[in-house]
Amino acid sequence: MLSAGCYFISMKITLVKATQEDKNTIQNLGRFYVYEMSRYCGFLPNWEVPSNGLFECRDLSSYTEEPDRHAFLVKVDGELAGFVLINKEGSTTDVDWNIGEFFIISKFQGKGIGRYVAEQVFNRFPGVWETSQMPQNTPAIEFWDKVVSGYSNGQFEKSLKTIPQPTPHPMIILKFTSRRSPNIQSRENVYKVVVDYAPTEADNALVREGIVAFNENILGERDKAFSIFLKNDLGKVFGGIQAFMGTESIYIDILWVEKNLQNQGYGTQLLNTAEREAIKNGCVFSAVDTFDFQSEEFYLKNGYERIGELKNYWLGHSKLFLRKNLYVIDCWKAVNGEKPCHT
Repeated sequence: MLSAGCYFISMKITLVKATQEDKNTIQNLGRFYVYEMSRYCGFLPNWEVPSNGLFECRDLSSYTEEPDRHAFLVKVDGELAGFVLINKEGSTTDVDWNIGEFFIISKFQGKGIGRYVAEQVFNRFPGVWETSQMPQNTPAIEFWDKVVSGYSNGQFEKSLKTIPQPTPHPMIILKFTSRRSPNIQSRENVYKVVVDYAPTEADNALVREGIVAFNENILGERDKAFSIFLKNDLGKVFGGIQAFMGTESIYIDILWVEKNLQNQGYGTQLLNTAEREAIKNGCVFSAVDTFDFQSEEFYLKNGYERIGELKNYWLGHSKLFLRKNLYVIDCWKAVNGEKPCHT
């Protein structure tokens, strides 16, 4: 059984200004940063694997100590996901800001997080910017080309220069101006509608966070997501429920039981468990939607009633909306000597 409700996984991406207390965290992340770069730069001189097996990163503490340098920790849903270090060391005197080091942990790469973080930093510090990449680090070159080109609307300079510090070496440099700089015309109020069949998780999260924040201003705390599983003694999952719990209602987003275990009461057990959790948390009704070929009969047998229908919703099939009043269960508990959840 599967309810047809759809939702995107929400990711809250934050930039946290690092202090001196965070310098060890940044330095520790630096080991992984160097390891990641060694995939592409490892055959260059002085990039050999250390004999003790521990990659070393040059001292980054100045980014939390010097006034012209800034360090930010990147977090995704509160979890440490990388860092951004910026300075004023450009290849020309007119450069205001430079990406000193930029690192997103592997598990968070390829999800649009790096691009989102970079754009937030560019917006926060207006002026002339540079990014630089070693020619061997091809993924970084591709990443920054896309980010800078998109951010600057193609208005950037690209060059190959030899950087003297910390040791002379060639670097591919991208130079552009932050769109919030007072020296150029802002493009903040230029909008276009874009159809995207392969959206990044970061873009989806930004939209979802926007509507969630709007709802919270009126309704208070966001819905609480939780899951219930049907498992065997080895911990293997054979069914489950994914649901959202609000202040007065629970929404059953997905209910599934493995085919060989259907019609044996497991779906009802899962549903009853979800409803009990809802009642404990003060909910008075449960809601679900499903297709006409899925599980309406199951929900009707479990006390739900149809309250709406969208005909020909998908390939000629209707989408059905059902609801169940949970306070009836609560009253039954009170009559039978149990403490009710509502008074």
